[in-house]
Amino acid sequence: MRLGLKLLAQDIGGLREEIYRELAGNPVADDVEQTISPHTTSEVERAGEAVETGDASDWPDDGDDFVQSYFSADADALERREHFFDSQTRAETLEEHLRGQLGLADLSPGDRQIAETLVGSLDEDGRFVGSIADLMMVTGATEGRLRRILRAIATLDPPGCGTTTLEECLLAQLDRLGDSPYRADVEELIRHHLGDLARRDYAAIESATGMSDERIEDCLKLLKTLEPHPGRAYASATATEAYIRPEIHAVREGDRWVAKVDERDLPEIRVSRRYLKMLSSPETSDEVRSYIRAKVAAIEELREAIAHRYDTIRSIAQAIFDAQHEYFERGMQALKPLTMSEIASRVGVHHSTVSRTVNGKYASTPFGTVELRAFFIAGIATGEGGEVATASVERRLAELVEDEDAARPLSDERLAALLASEGFRVARRTVAKYRARLGIPPAAERAARRPPPQPFAANGVSPREPENLV
Repeated sequence: MRLGLKLLAQDIGGLREEIYRELAGNPVADDVEQTISPHTTSEVERAGEAVETGDASDWPDDGDDFVQSYFSADADALERREHFFDSQTRAETLEEHLRGQLGLADLSPGDRQIAETLVGSLDEDGRFVGSIADLMMVTGATEGRLRRILRAIATLDPPGCGTTTLEECLLAQLDRLGDSPYRADVEELIRHHLGDLARRDYAAIESATGMSDERIEDCLKLLKTLEPHPGRAYASATATEAYIRPEIHAVREGDRWVAKVDERDLPEIRVSRRYLKMLSSPETSDEVRSYIRAKVAAIEELREAIAHRYDTIRSIAQAIFDAQHEYFERGMQALKPLTMSEIASRVGVHHSTVSRTVNGKYASTPFGTVELRAFFIAGIATGEGGEVATASVERRLAELVEDEDAARPLSDERLAALLASEGFRVARRTVAKYRARLGIPPAAERAARRPPPQPFAANGVSPREPENLV
């Protein structure tokens, strides 16, 4: 249940990363493959329609000629293209930085291959967060060999990566102190007194080590030159550009708009045949068989959580489309007041589930890409006993102010009366709130901003500026 709620709150990009993260710690999972298509369903359908109708005017008659002409541009164009790609920069991640140094490290080819796997198990701070037991099964290496390779990774730049505790991380950086006379004392503080330093209990340190206050202060200055998070200077491996990719597509089927959820942009989850054979082999011990069964069950739970996520998104999106069906004909101005509790009641889920579902999920519609949350808007009562969207009231309020007499701006009380005459029951303080939200100043300020009256000549004709005289 926790996994299902976690995946439901993720957008499509976060879901993909979460799947990779879940599978990274599961050795039974086979190498995942991304089943992404470069085209959306609507693009494929439009391409098919173009082929059926013979509308191929945008495509060259001969593909080979087109490719040849594209790559036979003049020298200036090629130089500009090369300069463009050369100028594109991307921040280096910690994993990339460490992998680039493995070839120079004093490691055998086999250890270097294992080191690449271990580097992939570091978090963004450089700490090792993988499972030694799982990596022993995946790599076939002993625990001692894995820890020896981790110690070798800790000597790379930045030093301290591949460690599991703050103490190990700081100890791996002691070479930064060189031949300092305080090095042994700093090591003593790291090994035995990090807790005392965190509590600022310098008296306990002085009593245990015999260091003077001045020497402890000097050691602290050196200790602060070490980096407890060696990887934070590098780009995040999960940081991506904020591109919006709609996960839901509104497709018209007859008189109804149907919510289609795109399931293609995800890695394929498979169980390794090697472990399935081990599961059925009589030579496999009961302990290993139990371990494999638990890991296979985790993959099945992940699949079920993904399937439940899609079912929930589809049902909630469809309920929203049905409730706001007029939007698909006339756009945002046709939205009706709608609450998450109403959709939760229609679908039969808790309103918090609706909130998780609509946050960060986008739908492609005839009027552009829209976040599902945008379909929920507040409303106010009308004179006919119904409700109207707050956005409609704000739009009408802006129109009234725009059409007002500049010499006599409408007060909030007068605006409330005009809205009430049109069926919008809005209090004066509500008008003031909407007006402030729209950035419209009060009537007194609007009157002060109006242009001064133009002077008139004795003959009653308004004088014209010299540059306007022709």
